[in-house]
Amino acid sequence: MEPRVKAVFDSYQPSVKDTLLTIRQWVLDIANTSENIGEINECLKWGEPSYLTHTPKSGTTVRLAPLKANPQRYGLFVHCQTRLIEEFRLVYPDLDYDKNRGILFDSRDPIQEEPIKQFIFAALTYQLRKSINN
Repeated sequence: MEPRVKAVFDSYQPSVKDTLLTIRQWVLDIANTSENIGEINECLKWGEPSYLTHTPKSGTTVRLAPLKANPQRYGLFVHCQTRLIEEFRLVYPDLDYDKNRGILFDSRDPIQEEPIKQFIFAALTYQLRKSINN
């Protein structure tokens, strides 16, 4: 892990940090097990750990961060101009969404692994699917 990214994770509350590190690992695992996704770059965008496809540019950036207003809550965010949140609202209407930017979670609740992994895969293949559908 890049030192600046590690420092940001280390600044999070332990319960949020542990869950976000789990989601980070899912991002990396999903990218490694799909030949359509390819290489992932880990960096900071807006001061938040971010994951973007590099070669090929198959997806949109995924960001992980606690909410500033409530550090017990955190989110998995994507670019607001994608249709990912709109698509996921149809399949998972009971999830908590942050407008068209992300899915929100509470560190006091169990993590919902399958919807999160599906969302990560959808984000990391967003450009690929978009080009196929056009």
